[in-house]
Amino acid sequence: MSKQIRALFFLLLLAGGVVFPTSAQDTSLRKGVELPFTIFITQDHTITIDSLLTKQFSFNPRESLQKKTTPSDIYWIKVDFKDELESLRQDSIWYLRHSSFDHASIYFLEDNSISEKKRGTFEFIDIKPSVLYSAGFAFDTASLIQGRYLYLKVKRTVFIDNLARWNITYGTKLQNDLLVSYYSNDDLGKLAPVYGFTGICLVMFILTLAFFLYSRRLEFLFYSLYVLFLVFYLTSDIYQLHEIFFGRVGLMSYGFFQASQIIINLFYILFIMYYLDSKNDYPKLHKALKLIVYILLFSIVLEVYFVLSSNFMANINLMNFERIVMTVFGLAGMVYLLIKTKDKLGYFIVIGSFFYMVGALALLFTQTRIYMVLGSSLEILIFACGLTYKIQQEYIEKLRFQKESLLFENKALRAQMNPHFIFNSLSSIQHLIISGKKEASIKYLNKFSLLMRNLLESSIETNVILTEEISLLEKYLELEALRFNKSFQYNISVAVGLDPDAVEVPALIVQPFVENAILHGLLKKSEGEKLLYIRFRKEDHFIICEIEDNGIGRQASEALESELKNSKKSRGIEVTEKRLQMVNKSEDVFFQIIDKTDALGKATGTLVIIKIGTE
Repeated sequence: MSKQIRALFFLLLLAGGVVFPTSAQDTSLRKGVELPFTIFITQDHTITIDSLLTKQFSFNPRESLQKKTTPSDIYWIKVDFKDELESLRQDSIWYLRHSSFDHASIYFLEDNSISEKKRGTFEFIDIKPSVLYSAGFAFDTASLIQGRYLYLKVKRTVFIDNLARWNITYGTKLQNDLLVSYYSNDDLGKLAPVYGFTGICLVMFILTLAFFLYSRRLEFLFYSLYVLFLVFYLTSDIYQLHEIFFGRVGLMSYGFFQASQIIINLFYILFIMYYLDSKNDYPKLHKALKLIVYILLFSIVLEVYFVLSSNFMANINLMNFERIVMTVFGLAGMVYLLIKTKDKLGYFIVIGSFFYMVGALALLFTQTRIYMVLGSSLEILIFACGLTYKIQQEYIEKLRFQKESLLFENKALRAQMNPHFIFNSLSSIQHLIISGKKEASIKYLNKFSLLMRNLLESSIETNVILTEEISLLEKYLELEALRFNKSFQYNISVAVGLDPDAVEVPALIVQPFVENAILHGLLKKSEGEKLLYIRFRKEDHFIICEIEDNGIGRQASEALESELKNSKKSRGIEVTEKRLQMVNKSEDVFFQIIDKTDALGKATGTLVIIKIGTE
């Protein structure tokens, strides 16, 4: 049950942070008295506390050793209370505190015999009320061996430690309670960056994972996994993740959290490969990145083997080798990108990697987590900007591509329409020449050449201002009027409130409807005036063009065409319909044809309403 409670506690911490009570006590009150101790170093596992007390072994002061630990060495520590005996008699219970060790046993007197209590992180299951400090070892004067000593047997297997950093103190119950039950301002100063870092990582993990699930882009997946393992590695002791996921600190949890250091770098490298698209944009860098990925994968396999075989020294050397490789490659990669970068994405990698590397190296040499937390926080914030920038650039590129695609498609459709218009005009000229109307054909040719020149001038642009479109329509109508002996009248008007010089429309977008009105409506009318009205007005974000004629109407026209077996849909209308569809992407209706009738239901012409988007 306690395991589930700790898991819930961890989730609560992640969800929003916990406010801890702060002690008003001075830091010095919480600090115990430092004790002198001597050390005997051996690799003999058969030495016991009894043999240690009965035989002569060389215990040396810590200061005289000046050496670093190795996983194969056993360290016997003799803590001497000779100068503290008088102080010890002033209280009934005291608490011994010592540096953290992977394996540790403390030996003391209990009921006139020597007892052992496990105190190592790999052995001592301590439900810590504090996320920073373990409870001290309770003892009194009767616990001292030979009236003045306590003995510790310790091993350091996880990493190489410096003996000079070891520290042993003792204090009162009040001092112990102040440490494990309350938080000083200094403690909160240590915890605040960690909780802030956790919050940053949680937000970044959720966002990048959500982006991956939405877009299936692997760079988001790899970055979310990188952030996840990073927060596990840097906060495992604060949130007691060893106990939550593995039940205790032990070989399995040690192996996992050691491997997580390599996994962090692995996901980071994979993220860089996909973020920069190194395969296409940086082929040389891509080869180096792939090599690093293989090295890291092989390192993970070796790390698992070394941990399972308890070859801790080999594992420490492996981790040091991995750090050297990543440091050298990181520096070389940053220099390469500074020189060869093709866009701003490379600078995000350089700046983010720089802060991450500085934090990692500071942690390695100072054993102070805050530097790594700050470096990683800056790196994550930088890449949050970098990922946002990349998404924005890809969105802009997508819009540009869509715009170009639309432009080319529009030009292609217009190119289909221009030959149709030219063919009809040449047919009209041919008709005039065959009919012997030389003067009319010359006028027609002159106007046709002028119209063609205007068309060629406007062919560079897909859109033209409304004034030019109206001018082209007027020239076309003049040609048609000449062709048919001015048998119809026309009028073009622009509503008040619409500035024809301020809006653009697709070139020749109206002409096919005008042509249909003339050929299929007006010219088939046998009696009465033949009138054509073309009106332009503004409505919201659209230009509305109305083409109204008083011809025979669609029904009668279709009946005549059916008799002539010529019911094929106009090519000009078909192409224009596609062009309108491209302009009015968000609209379902591009144009509307209304059959006009009188009170008796007799056809009186046709009204075409065209909707042209301006945005």
